[in-house]
Amino acid sequence: MTTDTEDFLRVGDAARLIAFHLGQRFASGADPHLSTARQKLLDAAKEGKFSIIAGAKTWSGTASFSLPMECALGLDSEHIDWDSSTFDASADVPIAATASIQQLHSGPSTLWVPLDRLADAFSIDRETVGRWYRR
Repeated sequence: MTTDTEDFLRVGDAARLIAFHLGQRFASGADPHLSTARQKLLDAAKEGKFSIIAGAKTWSGTASFSLPMECALGLDSEHIDWDSSTFDASADVPIAATASIQQLHSGPSTLWVPLDRLADAFSIDRETVGRWYRR
Protein backbone atom coordinates (compact mmCIF):
# COMPACT_ATOMS: atom_id res chain seq x y z
CA MET A 1 0.00 0.00 0.00
CA THR A 2 1.30 3.47 -0.86
CA THR A 3 0.49 6.82 0.65
CA ASP A 4 0.85 10.45 -0.35
CA THR A 5 3.47 10.88 2.38
CA GLU A 6 5.93 8.45 0.75
CA ASP A 7 8.63 9.78 -1.55
CA PHE A 8 8.36 8.52 -5.11
CA LEU A 9 10.72 8.77 -8.06
CA ARG A 10 9.82 8.53 -11.71
CA VAL A 11 11.04 5.20 -13.05
CA GLY A 12 13.63 6.91 -15.27
CA ASP A 13 15.06 8.82 -12.31
CA ALA A 14 15.07 5.62 -10.26
CA ALA A 15 17.17 3.92 -12.95
CA ARG A 16 19.53 6.92 -13.01
CA LEU A 17 19.89 6.72 -9.21
CA ILE A 18 20.77 3.02 -9.44
CA ALA A 19 23.29 3.78 -12.22
CA PHE A 20 24.78 6.56 -10.07
CA HIS A 21 25.05 4.11 -7.15
CA LEU A 22 26.76 1.52 -9.36
CA GLY A 23 29.12 4.18 -10.67
CA GLN A 24 30.02 5.14 -7.11
CA ARG A 25 30.67 1.50 -6.20
CA PHE A 26 32.87 0.87 -9.24
CA ALA A 27 34.55 4.32 -9.28
CA SER A 28 33.18 5.12 -12.72
CA GLY A 29 30.56 7.36 -14.25
CA ALA A 30 26.88 6.47 -14.17
CA ASP A 31 26.33 6.37 -17.95
CA PRO A 32 27.95 2.97 -18.58
CA HIS A 33 25.65 1.45 -15.95
CA LEU A 34 22.34 2.91 -17.14
CA SER A 35 21.19 -0.03 -19.25
CA THR A 36 22.09 -2.46 -16.46
CA ALA A 37 20.32 -0.25 -13.92
CA ARG A 38 17.11 -0.22 -15.97
CA GLN A 39 17.07 -4.00 -16.20
CA LYS A 40 17.94 -4.43 -12.51
CA LEU A 41 15.10 -2.07 -11.57
CA LEU A 42 12.56 -4.05 -13.60
CA ASP A 43 13.91 -7.37 -12.31
CA ALA A 44 13.61 -6.20 -8.68
CA ALA A 45 10.02 -5.06 -9.28
CA LYS A 46 9.19 -8.43 -10.88
CA GLU A 47 10.66 -10.15 -7.82
CA GLY A 48 8.31 -8.14 -5.59
CA LYS A 49 10.95 -5.99 -3.88
CA PHE A 50 8.81 -2.90 -4.55
CA SER A 51 5.84 -1.91 -6.68
CA ILE A 52 5.85 0.05 -9.87
CA ILE A 53 3.03 2.57 -9.70
CA ALA A 54 1.24 4.02 -12.75
CA GLY A 55 -0.26 7.47 -12.51
CA ALA A 56 -0.25 11.07 -13.57
CA LYS A 57 2.78 13.20 -14.51
CA THR A 58 2.84 14.66 -11.01
CA TRP A 59 2.82 12.25 -8.09
CA SER A 60 -0.60 11.71 -6.58
CA GLY A 61 -1.51 8.71 -4.49
CA THR A 62 -5.17 9.17 -5.39
CA ALA A 63 -4.54 9.28 -9.15
CA SER A 64 -2.34 6.20 -9.28
CA PHE A 65 -2.40 2.43 -8.91
CA SER A 66 0.16 -0.30 -8.38
CA LEU A 67 0.68 -2.31 -11.51
CA PRO A 68 -0.75 -5.79 -11.08
CA MET A 69 1.97 -8.46 -11.15
CA GLU A 70 0.96 -9.77 -14.58
CA CYS A 71 1.49 -6.26 -15.94
CA ALA A 72 4.81 -5.78 -14.13
CA LEU A 73 5.98 -9.15 -15.44
CA GLY A 74 5.18 -8.02 -18.99
CA LEU A 75 7.30 -4.86 -18.77
CA ASP A 76 10.74 -4.71 -20.24
CA SER A 77 13.08 -1.84 -21.00
CA GLU A 78 11.73 -1.44 -24.54
CA HIS A 79 8.18 -0.74 -23.31
CA ILE A 80 9.22 2.30 -21.29
CA ASP A 81 10.17 5.78 -22.45
CA TRP A 82 12.89 6.24 -19.84
CA ASP A 83 13.32 9.97 -20.51
CA SER A 84 9.68 10.79 -19.77
CA SER A 85 9.17 7.78 -17.43
CA THR A 86 6.06 6.75 -19.33
CA PHE A 87 4.76 3.36 -20.33
CA ASP A 88 4.53 2.99 -24.10
CA ALA A 89 0.85 2.15 -24.45
CA SER A 90 1.30 1.27 -28.12
CA ALA A 91 3.78 -1.51 -27.29
CA ASP A 92 2.65 -5.07 -27.78
CA VAL A 93 2.93 -6.22 -24.16
CA PRO A 94 1.93 -9.88 -23.72
CA ILE A 95 -0.37 -9.49 -20.74
CA ALA A 96 -4.02 -10.17 -19.98
CA ALA A 97 -6.36 -7.21 -20.37
CA THR A 98 -7.45 -6.71 -16.76
CA ALA A 99 -9.18 -3.45 -15.85
CA SER A 100 -5.91 -1.98 -14.56
CA ILE A 101 -4.09 -2.86 -17.75
CA GLN A 102 -6.89 -1.41 -19.85
CA GLN A 103 -6.52 1.79 -17.81
CA LEU A 104 -2.78 1.72 -18.42
CA HIS A 105 -3.31 1.37 -22.17
CA SER A 106 -5.95 4.12 -22.31
CA GLY A 107 -3.34 6.89 -22.30
CA PRO A 108 0.20 7.73 -21.32
CA SER A 109 0.93 6.69 -17.75
CA THR A 110 3.92 7.91 -15.79
CA LEU A 111 5.63 5.10 -13.89
CA TRP A 112 6.80 5.70 -10.31
CA VAL A 113 8.69 3.71 -7.67
CA PRO A 114 8.83 4.28 -3.89
CA LEU A 115 12.22 5.76 -3.00
CA ASP A 116 12.69 4.06 0.38
CA ARG A 117 11.87 0.58 -0.92
CA LEU A 118 14.04 1.12 -4.00
CA ALA A 119 16.94 2.24 -1.80
CA ASP A 120 16.49 -0.79 0.46
CA ALA A 121 16.35 -3.19 -2.49
CA PHE A 122 19.64 -1.89 -3.87
CA SER A 123 21.36 -1.05 -0.55
CA ILE A 124 21.54 2.63 -1.45
CA ASP A 125 22.10 4.72 1.67
CA ARG A 126 20.63 8.19 2.30
CA GLU A 127 24.06 9.78 1.82
CA THR A 128 24.28 8.40 -1.72
CA VAL A 129 20.72 9.54 -2.44
CA GLY A 130 21.69 13.03 -1.21
CA ARG A 131 24.80 13.09 -3.43
CA TRP A 132 22.71 12.01 -6.41
CA TYR A 133 20.20 14.84 -5.81
CA ARG A 134 23.04 17.38 -5.50
CA ARG A 135 24.99 16.28 -8.58
